[in-house]
Amino acid sequence: MKKLLRSWSVRLNLLAVAAVTTAVTLQHMKWATILLSLVVFATVLWRSPRAVGAMRIARTLAAIAVLIQTWYSGGTGRSALLVAGIGITLFLAYADIVARALHIAYLQTIAIDVERSRSERLSTPPSIGLMVNLLGVLYVLAAVPALPQARVTDAIFLAVTVAVFGWIGAAVLQKQLMRRSESHPVDLRVKAAVDRIGPKFVVHFAGARHSEYQLAMWLQYFDQVGDPYVILVRDRYLLEGIASRTGAPIVLVPAQSVLDRLVPDSVGACFYVNHAAKNAQLIKLDKYVHVQLMHGDSDKAISRSPVSQMYDRVFVAGQAGVDRYLRHGVEIPEYKFRRIGRPQLHQIQVGPRPRSEGDALTVLYTPTWAGLTSEVDYSSLQQGKRIVSALLERGVRLIFRAHPYTAANRAYRELADQIREIIAADAAATGRDHWWGPRAEAEATLTDCINAADAAVSDISGTASDWLYCGRPLAMTDPRGFGSKYFEEFPLARAAYLLEQDAGNVEEVLDQLLSIDSREAIRSEVREYYLGDFAPEELVGVFRRAVKETYEDAGSKVVGPSSAAGG
Repeated sequence: MKKLLRSWSVRLNLLAVAAVTTAVTLQHMKWATILLSLVVFATVLWRSPRAVGAMRIARTLAAIAVLIQTWYSGGTGRSALLVAGIGITLFLAYADIVARALHIAYLQTIAIDVERSRSERLSTPPSIGLMVNLLGVLYVLAAVPALPQARVTDAIFLAVTVAVFGWIGAAVLQKQLMRRSESHPVDLRVKAAVDRIGPKFVVHFAGARHSEYQLAMWLQYFDQVGDPYVILVRDRYLLEGIASRTGAPIVLVPAQSVLDRLVPDSVGACFYVNHAAKNAQLIKLDKYVHVQLMHGDSDKAISRSPVSQMYDRVFVAGQAGVDRYLRHGVEIPEYKFRRIGRPQLHQIQVGPRPRSEGDALTVLYTPTWAGLTSEVDYSSLQQGKRIVSALLERGVRLIFRAHPYTAANRAYRELADQIREIIAADAAATGRDHWWGPRAEAEATLTDCINAADAAVSDISGTASDWLYCGRPLAMTDPRGFGSKYFEEFPLARAAYLLEQDAGNVEEVLDQLLSIDSREAIRSEVREYYLGDFAPEELVGVFRRAVKETYEDAGSKVVGPSSAAGG
């Protein structure tokens, strides 16, 4: 119940229901109805000031509550406010339809200078959303005065309401006429602004909620390419998260029909960081070089998906990224691959971690998420308490960094919370400086965590190969019980100490991980196979040259690998 109440929409719905209940049953408590309704409208204005249809149910109920209270307190004597209230209530009830109409041929942008006239700016969905949200707050305040003084304020408010809805109606009509005259309307102001930027490439991003990390890991390296680019975000719920991570120009492009008219002739390449279904909507435009980067290099099934065949280039870290496709029967021509290492690793400290006297050994534990299906559920969180308890008994300092998607699965979220509680209790009892919660998962980057650790325990994930770059001891988990087939399915594990399915051999593995370390020589070999033979200071330059090559050679998609890209 507590988690349910954390949702703002649920909270406001409850407040709005309370406002209606108070208006119907406790007419003499006018101020209670007014206050509850004001909180609803003011909260929406605070949290979503420019959204036309945000928290529609709560606002509609709050408007009805004010309408009921106005009737009981003034009856026909407040007909002007009643008429305005009915109009506001009906508008809010159908706000989602109005919002869709207003968004015809309108594209939301961030960090792009879009030239619009004052009339055009006032007709955009954000401006109209602000008008409506302000009108909602004024509506509640207009209900405060009592007769006979209220007749004047009611008449003024009705005039304001008619003016606002008249303006909105004209904007909606204009959009509908545009849709009738154009088969695929596009925001010409945004198109002109993007043309002025002259991007050499675009980054296309779509995906599930909370997937912003997939693109975030690449943003600073796109910036270092040195040429202008634009990010095309396809899902509205991803926009704010991406905008908070970059200063690059962003366009929100919900409709497929806009893509072919929005991308300017200056663009030579399009980059992708996952296999989102919406990627195909841009890939169908075959005049560009389409490049798959992915968001980590691992032996997971997604890293050798047949979907990769539709891209013109596939950037991989090392030879392992090529071989895993072939090993699983996915035939991709050699010329499509670029072996570029992982630019994200350029700040990782290679070799033993410098330790002062008395500094405890530090172990990084990075369980992955549940996956989309049980077939690709490689998470060790069910064994996590046993692993963590064994580590803490060894007196290590622990860094616990769960996958960002862990919160999306209730069972695994609760397991992760239990592990955090164990670590917090140990920190309180021993004073050891463990990292967990926001400190490890939000404030610190993966690179920070790797540089702070002497050894790692990882599931099958990109984190394991990233850790491999530092050269320090690694243990991997086998929660699905691959057993003897594990090394065949996931060759990276040759460099690791393997925990059994139930982590029953955890003590033996920790002996190797923390003291014996018999796989040191093998790790060096596997590291080069997975991540290439690149020094940390070379990685960003290799990526930069590989990106430039794609859009500079866009006229010829079938070309040999570039030596500059490490191919």
